[in-house]
Amino acid sequence: MKILVTGGTGVLGREVVRAAAQAGHDVRIGSRRPRTGGNASRCEWAQLDVATGAGVPAALADVAAVIHTASDPRRPTAIDVHGTKGLVDAARAAGVGHFVYISIVGIDRIPLHYYRCKLSAENIVATSTVPHSILRATQFHTLVNTLLASAARVPLLMPLPTDFRVQSVAPADVARRLLRCLVEGPRQRLPDFGGPETLTLGTAAEQWMDARAVRKRVTHLPVPGKIAAAFRTGENTVQDGEHGTGRWRDWLLEPAPR
Repeated sequence: MKILVTGGTGVLGREVVRAAAQAGHDVRIGSRRPRTGGNASRCEWAQLDVATGAGVPAALADVAAVIHTASDPRRPTAIDVHGTKGLVDAARAAGVGHFVYISIVGIDRIPLHYYRCKLSAENIVATSTVPHSILRATQFHTLVNTLLASAARVPLLMPLPTDFRVQSVAPADVARRLLRCLVEGPRQRLPDFGGPETLTLGTAAEQWMDARAVRKRVTHLPVPGKIAAAFRTGENTVQDGEHGTGRWRDWLLEPAPR
C-alpha cells in the first residue's frame, strides 16, 4: 500500500515511516523540509506545506492512505485546523481510501487552546466524506523528557507541579497502533491509546533524574486554574482503552537518540 505520512520528519512521523517501511508499505514522506542525505533513502519524498496547501495535491497522487501526524502547538489554527481541512479536502479529491488522524487524549476535557484546535481538526475529519480513523494518544515520552530537561535548567532546584498525572507513551508504540489501522480499515473514532502506567510528574521526575544522573531537589510548584486541575485529576490519561508496552523508565535507559 502506498502511504503518505505528513509530518514524516517529526517525532511520531519518523517512527511511522520506519514501521511502515518495515511492514512493506510504499512510504511517501511529507515534510516542509527539502530532502537531505540522512532521510530514509528508500522512501519517496514530498515537500509540502499543509498550512498553505503548497505541494499537497502532488503529494497525494496515487496514495491509498494518509497518516496525518503533522501538528504544531505554536501554530495550531494554521496547521492543525486549516491545514487538516485542506488536506482532507485534497484527499477526498484524490480518492484516498483511508485518512488516519492522530489526536490527543483529553482534548475535550482540558481547556488548552492547542487542544481545542485538535478537537476542531477531529471534527473536520469526522464530518468529512473521506473514510477515516481517529486515534487519541497520551503525551509522548519525548514530551515529558523535554519538560523535565527544561525544569532541570533552573539553578539548584527542579520546580514542578509534582501532583500532575502523566501516562506517557512511547512514540514507537503509537506508530505501530497507527499502522494497525491500515490493516483494520476505516473505523472512525478508535479507543484511546495510552502508556502502560500512570505516574505523578514527581515520580516521573525522580526516574528521569536517576537515568540522567541529575542531582537536584524537586520542589512542588503549585499551579492554579482549570487546566492544572485537569492534569491533577488525570483527564489526560486513558481509563478504558488500549495501552502500549514501552514504560517510561525503560525508555529513559534506551541508547537510541531522541
